[in-house]
Amino acid sequence: MIISTQGIVLQSIKYSEHSLIVKIFTRKSGVVSFIIKNAFSKKSKQPVSFFAPLMILDIIYNETYTEKLTFLKEVNIAHPFHAIPIDVKKNSLLLFEQELLMKLLYHANAPDEELFDFIITHLLELETKPEVTPDFHIVFLVQLIQQLGYAPELNFSLDTPYFSIEDSNFGSCFFETPYFLSKEASFYLFTLLKNKNYILPDKKTRMELLHGLIFYLMKYHKQIKKIESVAILTEILK
Repeated sequence: MIISTQGIVLQSIKYSEHSLIVKIFTRKSGVVSFIIKNAFSKKSKQPVSFFAPLMILDIIYNETYTEKLTFLKEVNIAHPFHAIPIDVKKNSLLLFEQELLMKLLYHANAPDEELFDFIITHLLELETKPEVTPDFHIVFLVQLIQQLGYAPELNFSLDTPYFSIEDSNFGSCFFETPYFLSKEASFYLFTLLKNKNYILPDKKTRMELLHGLIFYLMKYHKQIKKIESVAILTEILK
């Protein structure tokens, strides 16, 4: 059966001197692996430039019900990125999100159109927003967790000011481990979960919440061991 859909490039690996293996998160089929022949040829209709991280594509392919690689019949860039490649902050955010989504969705063999549309909306916002806030990626992570269906309990209060990653809720106890957030980071998380207006916290609090959210995702997705690009964001975002 021929499938016509949109896709988001999760990963592109050089397979031979002339070919690529590309993992694409498609709207209709989940993650599909394709082999791209002659991707490095100047005359190719499927050039390597089409398969940059998180590129949004219009694709047509024959659906296969085996684990074998399939071929793209047609591919075009649906929404070219102009601002992201030349903006250091935006490009760093894109590479962080590409690493996260590649590990998160690596085995997503079933379609999830709501999640797909959520990611597309976010990518277009990253491209078109004149200036990204220092916590743009943190807001994305909170919204992603909500989109995936395992948002924590919203029981923050004066009596329960500490967020426990293991328990997925706010409690009265705090322990000096990566699985508990400070009062400042816990309140910051609560305001984002409630989508309230807030004053941007300092970098230390933002980084604490960022690491906490990654630990939270690891709890549900064991294939996520570490996000290497966090170190780059630490340097780029003030």
